[in-house]
Amino acid sequence: MKKYLLRSLKYFLTLCVLLVALIWIKIKYEDLPVTYLQMLEIYFSQWNGWAMAATIVLLSATYPLFGFVRREVSADITADLQQIEAAMATVGLELCSKSSSRLTFRATGLQRITLLFEDEVTVDSSDNGVVISGHRRTVVRAVIRLEGYLTNKRRDE
Repeated sequence: MKKYLLRSLKYFLTLCVLLVALIWIKIKYEDLPVTYLQMLEIYFSQWNGWAMAATIVLLSATYPLFGFVRREVSADITADLQQIEAAMATVGLELCSKSSSRLTFRATGLQRITLLFEDEVTVDSSDNGVVISGHRRTVVRAVIRLEGYLTNKRRDE
């Protein structure tokens, strides 16, 4: 629950910064004869301003529900370690911790910032293979790469 609230708060602040930046750009490049505070007052005196605020709250509250996923891949965490590491490296992740049943990867550089430091992807051993969990876009890209690498490995064997 704590992680969910923290993620929601991060996305709420990010969306608020985006809204503030868009209003500032509008004032600056449309050469409007109002100050920033007057523009905010005008914006929130209308229905669409409050609708935008409600949308920001709704998106930030629900994003952790659909922004993070778990995908299962039929692979072995020890036998296919090279393919798992290659797939993760292809999507910009590096191994940061390793145990017999779990691998943890993190993004590097600018990708960490764009993911709001929610860049941890874990690979856990399960009965049917491995379960990859983390940020939706990163996990889906990694799973597609991993399945391709595993297909190539099995074809070569």
